[in-house]
Amino acid sequence: MQTTVKEETFARAMRVTLAVKANGGSVAIQIKTADTWLTSDTLWNDGAYPLNIPRATVRFVPANGAAFEVFA
Repeated sequence: MQTTVKEETFARAMRVTLAVKANGGSVAIQIKTADTWLTSDTLWNDGAYPLNIPRATVRFVPANGAAFEVFA
């Protein structure tokens, strides 16, 4: 599982699963809009979350000990 920021550019809309191990922290999902990052959701609980990712640059930002993995 990853514990550092992961940034990806998606060329097409995709459905992925985000596995989160919160460890008392959180994982933020952010979408790049022009020069700004917009936080679309923040997850604080362990689990597997289905996500519909748009055609965009997206990053996953863990905080305070959280870990995650993205499955396409």
